[in-house]
Amino acid sequence: MKPVVENIGLQKSKKSFHFFKLEETQFKPFWHYHPELELTLITKGCGTRFVGNSILPYSKNDLVLLGANLPHNYASLNYDVPERQGAIVLQFPSHIFNSFMECELLHVLYHEAERGIQFIKPKATTLQLIYDFDKVDTTQQVAILLQILHQLFHDKNRKYLASSLYNHQIVSAKSQAKIKAITTYILENLDKKLTVKEMADISNMVEQSFCRWFKKAVGHSFVAFLNSSRIEQACIYLSTSDKYIQAIAFDCGFESVSHFNRTFKKLKGISPREFRA
Repeated sequence: MKPVVENIGLQKSKKSFHFFKLEETQFKPFWHYHPELELTLITKGCGTRFVGNSILPYSKNDLVLLGANLPHNYASLNYDVPERQGAIVLQFPSHIFNSFMECELLHVLYHEAERGIQFIKPKATTLQLIYDFDKVDTTQQVAILLQILHQLFHDKNRKYLASSLYNHQIVSAKSQAKIKAITTYILENLDKKLTVKEMADISNMVEQSFCRWFKKAVGHSFVAFLNSSRIEQACIYLSTSDKYIQAIAFDCGFESVSHFNRTFKKLKGISPREFRA
């Protein structure tokens, strides 16, 4: 995807890394990338995680390491779920420990993180180090960051997120603004009927050109991106509410239950009813 470039501002802050906590009513769509690596731990809430061309759900203790300039976005658009969203974020440059020859192996981890890495069942010690990161001074934080990365390097229970064929190209600010606007519009209107013609009109493009541009920018066709986003939203409803499946189908923008069931089975391998069971 071709999102907004985020300026972390490490040089201006005179810090070698950036640490912050988020707590929001919702994580609104914000496609972006930056030259720093990013380690994100979800502390509360659930939603959909977009990394490169990967579209998957997230929930509490979801731990992901993102490589440099890898587009990403966490979106929680479930208005029926009152639980707030929370995350702990660590951003740092790949050269942070370059002066230590003993840390050269970390670059293997950084290289693997170019596709995004989800750690399936992070060790309790790793999670605790992240949760307690702000309880020590900045000098100790540098040592703890190294300890966290060392533990993640040895944690082989992991999954790569973006496909091996995904290739993000850094583009102009104008192109970044366009893809951000379109994807935000889609994600905020999943419950509505969205068509290629409507998206093309918003983008000031003819339909055929829009389809080619969207596929190149996002790594998915418009229909595939829309269906995947809707199904992930449906999974949240199925997991967190007692809504009827028919109501969930319509709330996620599907015009018929049969279409919803077919799409769900195609993407998830099981039916909505089986997913909920």
